[in-house]
Amino acid sequence: MRYPLPRVEPVTIIDREPAIFSWIDLLLKDGTAIAPNTMSANLAARILRAAVAEGGDRRTLLAAAGLDETRLRNPFSRISASAAIHFFKILQSHFNDPAVHLRLGETAAMQNFSDFGFATRLETDLGSVIDAHIRLQALRQTMVKTRFSSSGKPPFFLWDCPPERTYEYASFVEFSVATYARLSRQVLGELPLLQSVHFQHQPQFAVTRYEAAFGCAVQFGMPSTRMEIAGRQVFRPSPFANKALLEAAVARYQRPAQWMVHGKTHLALSYFYLTSELDKSPPTLDRLAASFGMSERSLRRKLLEEGMSFRDLLDLVRNDMCHVYFMENTRSLGQIAFLLGYSELSAFTRAYKRWHGTAPSRREG
Repeated sequence: MRYPLPRVEPVTIIDREPAIFSWIDLLLKDGTAIAPNTMSANLAARILRAAVAEGGDRRTLLAAAGLDETRLRNPFSRISASAAIHFFKILQSHFNDPAVHLRLGETAAMQNFSDFGFATRLETDLGSVIDAHIRLQALRQTMVKTRFSSSGKPPFFLWDCPPERTYEYASFVEFSVATYARLSRQVLGELPLLQSVHFQHQPQFAVTRYEAAFGCAVQFGMPSTRMEIAGRQVFRPSPFANKALLEAAVARYQRPAQWMVHGKTHLALSYFYLTSELDKSPPTLDRLAASFGMSERSLRRKLLEEGMSFRDLLDLVRNDMCHVYFMENTRSLGQIAFLLGYSELSAFTRAYKRWHGTAPSRREG
């Protein structure tokens, strides 16, 4: 039996603040919805993916770090700070390289719209991209707070680490600094023009390795962890800037965030789960239920009580994602089919015809 999709009111985009941030505010519930001193399983999964691309063995890393594959599939699952720090130690041991986290900070980048932060690159300039990333921070981790001052001369970042955990969190902080240093290369297609990097903690390996990684002078034992970047990069327009696509990509998250507000928690979390998992594994109800620690039967019942079957929800997520990938207009139909979780292009073509009454090859634009 098919169930009608819930009626969704159109999302009104006023300016960049509500467009990119309002759904996060709904999810965070004034900061009470995310456990303190934790890292998202979604971020851990992205780091793990980068480590595997470097030649690491996924199963070995998961077993050694004590991370559960099923939990990593849930974008709202959290791991404790101690588990996150242990994960970094395992990575360093696995690669026999105390600096591997700096490389992973460079390579653990977002690849498509399955990641919450991918749409940030559609902002107008590098500074706006950075601001959006920092706004997403609480969803990713609450271990260390990052701030950015675009009005500084030069503009600078600050990392606020609890003083008593400065040494313990050293690798994680260095990884975080490396991820922000990577943004200019990812967005502007050029190396970051960093003026200086300061760390509160002492070096964990030769300072020359830090300087090679950041391309500037790096100092340790400083009053704060700080990174300065050239203003001419911060205010340079992003070649990916696309206001219409940004609004469409962000509006997708308004819907499940509103569901959450209205008590449709399982529906909302399932929407986010499917968004992040479509391109990684077959989107099945049993996998989804396992990631929530529920039986398949219980989750099926909850979804129906909240207004939608799993099949209809999966169909909705795929259609929503399809819309933004077509607006992006940079991927082949085969790539889009894969990103939507279809094993064959023919299956995607049939679904598209059902959604829009025409073949995807005849789409407008």
